[in-house]
Amino acid sequence: MSTSLALFNRDDRRGLAANIATAVAIAVIANGTLAFFGIARRPHEIWPAFAPPGPAIGGIWVVLFAAMGAARWSVARHRSLRAKSDARAVDALILICLAYPFYTHFVGGHAIELAGNIVTFAVAIALAIRLRTSVVAAACVGAVALWVAFATVLVGALVALNGWNT
Repeated sequence: MSTSLALFNRDDRRGLAANIATAVAIAVIANGTLAFFGIARRPHEIWPAFAPPGPAIGGIWVVLFAAMGAARWSVARHRSLRAKSDARAVDALILICLAYPFYTHFVGGHAIELAGNIVTFAVAIALAIRLRTSVVAAACVGAVALWVAFATVLVGALVALNGWNT
């Protein structure tokens, strides 16, 4: 086992804290980058009344990244090939979620957002099912799927209000 990953695979509070802190740091850096460049929302769009404010969306993602960090720790702390594979699968979900705001805001368009939501939702559901032997990990990843399902409804409302190419 690599010494750089040893901390993340520890079966104690330090391992849990390392996984959560790293995932949250990734989310804060990503959201901070978007906020720094003023890319939180498209100002010309009409948003539905049920849409949370931009900072709330960022805050929810920070909590979801913390949950994914906890899910990673929950599976990685076991000493099996399956555990290593499950931890890499959670890492992949973290990367997918990290990439989402960048390609949706820099590439743009609601079709891209919808496609990203569908992919992220499918990966999160498949991973939650895969991790069902760890209730904590499955619930943490399931929370990502629930949020992305809501985000998909939100994108549908944005399309209804603004069209596809805003």
